[in-house]
Amino acid sequence: MNKTERIGIINTFVGGTLWGINGVMGSYLFLNKAVTTNWLVPYRLLIAGLILLSYLYYKNGRKVFDILKNGKDLLSIIIFGIFGMMGTQYTYFTAIEYSNAAIATVLTYFGPTLVLVYVCMREARRPLKYEIFSIVLSMFGVFLLATHGNFSGLQISFKALLWGMLSAMTLVVYTIQPEKILKKYGTTAVVAWGMFIGGIISIFMFKPWKVDVIFDFTTFIFFIIIIFSGTIAAFVLYLTGVTMIGPTKASIIACVEPVSATIFAIIFMGVTFGFLDIIGFICVISTIFIVAIFDKKEVKKKVK
Repeated sequence: MNKTERIGIINTFVGGTLWGINGVMGSYLFLNKAVTTNWLVPYRLLIAGLILLSYLYYKNGRKVFDILKNGKDLLSIIIFGIFGMMGTQYTYFTAIEYSNAAIATVLTYFGPTLVLVYVCMREARRPLKYEIFSIVLSMFGVFLLATHGNFSGLQISFKALLWGMLSAMTLVVYTIQPEKILKKYGTTAVVAWGMFIGGIISIFMFKPWKVDVIFDFTTFIFFIIIIFSGTIAAFVLYLTGVTMIGPTKASIIACVEPVSATIFAIIFMGVTFGFLDIIGFICVISTIFIVAIFDKKEVKKKVK
């Protein structure tokens, strides 16, 4: 493993951890401050996008607008802003509203399995044995979380399961779609424009000013932390990791997010989980280690 790979892994790991903490903070606001996804996501994306764009303009001047001058790149950043950035945020926080941060995060991280399936299709190859095992294990984990092994009924609400699966799908878009423009314009510029575009669209779609929230000092502090730590830092770190180690590895390593979300949900929110929930978590999260270990072995075989 070279220096670039190590830095990419660290960036992805820290970004995923911050996302997990961010989800718990969002869950607190939903439960205690009458905040909704329709209020949190538009303001979060728009403000974070404006802050990043202002920083880039201060640093690079009008070069920040280069991505808007090429028609193909403009279309790509619009798609990323709507279906990648806004899509992941809205579906993820809606899943939290209907369950909790830990459950929503684990459901979202069925996404790496979908990324793996997409990569195999794109490369026109059959999945390797360990990849098949990872896909089946991840699906089994989601099944346990949703049903506790009982085919006759869901143990979480249908809406939580639906939004969690939609979040997993948008994670695929978020991870894979911006690969080319990330290499061309850099992580910060792509994240900034993605957030700004997603924020503008969601402002008009969801009209957050109509949501009556309890906006006190605690809400303000949590909102600021969510913007700077869980949004700007987490997204920049994650997509920097994607450019260094590729979308498949990055999406798998970022599965640290459900671990951090679960730990912080237990500590700060008093959330409890049953035995089958824990087994489901382990099944989904263990795919990180399976793919990482066997992928490394496959690379060594190719080098030989």
